[in-house]
Amino acid sequence: MKNLLTSIATVYRPLQLLILLSLFQSSMAAEPIVIDDSAMTRDLGKKIGELVDGEKTTGAKELIEQLSRKTTALALTKPSDKVCDDIYNDCVDSVGIIASVFKCEKCDKWHRSGCATCWILREDGVMVTNYHVFANAEHSGWGVLLRDGRVCPVKEVLAADKAADIAIFRVEGEGFNALKLGEPQKVGGEVHIIAHPDSRFFTYTAGLVSRYYTARSSKSAKTIWMAVTAEFARGSSGGPVLDECGNVVGMVANTQSIYYPKKKKSDLRGPFQMVIRNCVRVAGIQKLIEAK
Repeated sequence: MKNLLTSIATVYRPLQLLILLSLFQSSMAAEPIVIDDSAMTRDLGKKIGELVDGEKTTGAKELIEQLSRKTTALALTKPSDKVCDDIYNDCVDSVGIIASVFKCEKCDKWHRSGCATCWILREDGVMVTNYHVFANAEHSGWGVLLRDGRVCPVKEVLAADKAADIAIFRVEGEGFNALKLGEPQKVGGEVHIIAHPDSRFFTYTAGLVSRYYTARSSKSAKTIWMAVTAEFARGSSGGPVLDECGNVVGMVANTQSIYYPKKKKSDLRGPFQMVIRNCVRVAGIQKLIEAK
């Protein structure tokens, strides 16, 4: 009997140690991702300028002409139906910082524009941002900075929709971490945003879809927008709006502030009330993509 007990203890002691080790590892909190804002973009203007000088980027005139392209043929993977345990860590490396460069009349150095947000649609470098990000014809070239430090030259606009504020474009490179297009999120459904409000890079916010509504974007065109309660600000333009599974259900577009009527003629505006946060719908992005 003693020998039997000794044999059982010999077998189960390693198993107990493995269980205890597994419990210890799972209880240890992962170190959070820390972003150094100033370090992220310290040399970004110089790096994009070097890409322009090396003729790695496509010029503003050509890119703006390409904004007239209505559709592009792309093969995409199906959306995920598995809820993400950690949206930020799963998706942050699929978000980029997009900026352009220009030269002034006072010096021969490259100057950088403000930063906007973009996200990766395909592993081969197809990305998405807002149409208005490419609207400056005076700039010489665009580049995308990823969290791992890579700066990728923008090579081509594949398709765009000015009214819906969407541009699908391609950068040089491969092996990118792509996001998947999801199904439209319901009103009241949760949404998650990773973007760069006022150069607070890779900021995460969350909220709900508050409504879908139609607004006239020109004299003849109407656009359907998705409003959300998740916060964002300038610099967030082009940021992905994600569902609970990490699928893209929209894209950050713009904000509208609501004020009370002025009480005095001398007032510039009345007291502030709330901000409406408008996003591109995923259906608007899908409309630009032909199945391949």
